[in-house]
Amino acid sequence: MSREEFLEILNTQLEGEIPSNEISQHLTYYNNFIYQRVQQGKPESDVINELGEPRLIAKTLIDTEDVPNIPGYQQSYDYSAEEAGSERFTQYDSSEQSFQQETPRSSVHRLDLTTWRGKLALAAGALAIIAILLLLLGALLPIAAIAAVIGIITFLMRRL
Repeated sequence: MSREEFLEILNTQLEGEIPSNEISQHLTYYNNFIYQRVQQGKPESDVINELGEPRLIAKTLIDTEDVPNIPGYQQSYDYSAEEAGSERFTQYDSSEQSFQQETPRSSVHRLDLTTWRGKLALAAGALAIIAILLLLLGALLPIAAIAAVIGIITFLMRRL
């Protein structure tokens, strides 16, 4: 079975069962997964055999879509380039049944202030801000002193 056949079967099995945007995400993930393994030197047919039957994959994806509504639970299939093992992303457009190239998505990293690294980063940021303020103050202080002297001289000259 070829990659195109695998993706077409997967698409056909998922259509009408889960939202189309999720179908597109799944197809993009599997396309990139197969592409990356082929780029690493594995034959396409071996990669597809390792993945298994696309109908079974579709059934699993559909079954996991029907997870009951549990408070606080959110289903997400936001695959990233890292998960697909690819440095490039190919977006599957199910309406045209074609692939479109995209740039990789950037990862969002949040600073955790409960760890020593987070506290260190916060302290370093605070020190950098203080250093910048001191540099600005140091540069503006001579100018302010000269302006004050000129102001005093002008004031005294007017009084005379």
